[in-house]
Amino acid sequence: MRPPPQSLADAVARYLRDGNGQEGAFQVLIDEFLDAFYTETDPAIRQTMIDAAPPATGDERQDAFVGAIGEHLARRWRLRIPEWSDAPWRMVADPWFVGQMGVGLSGLFLIESPIAFRRRRIFTEAEPLRRARMPRD
Repeated sequence: MRPPPQSLADAVARYLRDGNGQEGAFQVLIDEFLDAFYTETDPAIRQTMIDAAPPATGDERQDAFVGAIGEHLARRWRLRIPEWSDAPWRMVADPWFVGQMGVGLSGLFLIESPIAFRRRRIFTEAEPLRRARMPRD
């Protein structure tokens, strides 16, 4: 069994190296990274987990989502927002309502989406990075 990605950059690099083109591989690696992030309790280590700039995937939605993850985790856990997350290419051109029911829930998603997602035109639930291992404030 391989160890989980120890940074967001590592998760994206693994996807590009091993999972590109495999359905669901991107989300699996992001989820594994989130589990590692959430089980880490040291804020300094958490910061290092989002500091390095993840490589571009070439997929507009994935690249914007990664930018939103970096910013959202920093805001949510009171860390420094990584500069790489604000790159102009980490935005989507057209609004994206995440999930199979996304458009059907557009009104709710417009209100609930955290700022890191909303400013990239990504609309989602209030806790888009929720995992079972996510600590409570």
